[in-house]
Amino acid sequence: MAQFNWTYVSDTGRKYNVGIYHGSRTGHLVVYCNLRVVIIDFNVLDTKTYPLFLDDELCELTIEKKSGEFRYGFDINRKADTPRNRIRKKVEKKHWRQTLLFFGAMGICVALFTAFFLRFNAKQKSAQREELLANFGQETIAHIDRLQPTGEGALIRFSFVADGRIRNEELAYPAEMPIILSHGMPLKEADEFRLRFVINRPGIWNLLLDQPSDEQVEKYRLLAEERHAELHPELSRPHIQCLVGIAYDIKGVEGLADFYFQDASPEQNAIANELAYKRLVRGAPFQQRADKECW
Repeated sequence: MAQFNWTYVSDTGRKYNVGIYHGSRTGHLVVYCNLRVVIIDFNVLDTKTYPLFLDDELCELTIEKKSGEFRYGFDINRKADTPRNRIRKKVEKKHWRQTLLFFGAMGICVALFTAFFLRFNAKQKSAQREELLANFGQETIAHIDRLQPTGEGALIRFSFVADGRIRNEELAYPAEMPIILSHGMPLKEADEFRLRFVINRPGIWNLLLDQPSDEQVEKYRLLAEERHAELHPELSRPHIQCLVGIAYDIKGVEGLADFYFQDASPEQNAIANELAYKRLVRGAPFQQRADKECW
């Protein structure tokens, strides 16, 4: 005859001693709790489960027949629809929500700290870089070799001479092609701009796309003159050169861009366009000089 016993302690601290007697041949079964018989069954010769409430907890005593032998188990049923399990689910749901809130708050704190650290570190590196360029920088001319569109804008490949050798670098630019620079002129291959790099550390550089080389400014001037001559064929070349020269004196490269894009809409070029051109040529400074110098 098989004999087993288990001890269960409820949440109130009450102890229950549960035991069984089971005849493996006859199948007769006796289940007792704290020396009181609670279940009697006969001919239990196969797998069977008996529910047993201890306080308000649903327990299950299992007799399992496997490979000709009996195995016995005593477990708490936490899935059945009982008042205790309903309370348990509410408590577990509350604890799970609190856990999610806790880890969510922790995740937000970690993300904010990481973002702050990365931003602070980036600012530190940027400040160190600017300091090196300011104190140990040398200026040269960079040549735009290739413009390549990317999913996030464009990739500018350029070259410059530093420490006696040609360096090839690239710059990710956050704007779709065609790229309109801050002065209103488009960025094209073969353009040239000023570049500042750290002496003996040419890997630290700053491409100054808002500062075209003298040759590039002259190229912009010729483009502005050709566009104005195309749109105003009645004007002589010296007269056009005079007007474009005044535009450059007043607004710099942006003035040349106004002439070059004088027939463009603001949607085509937000910086240099028909409106910007009219504001320039109709302004008192431009008209006074044009009347005096170009007639």
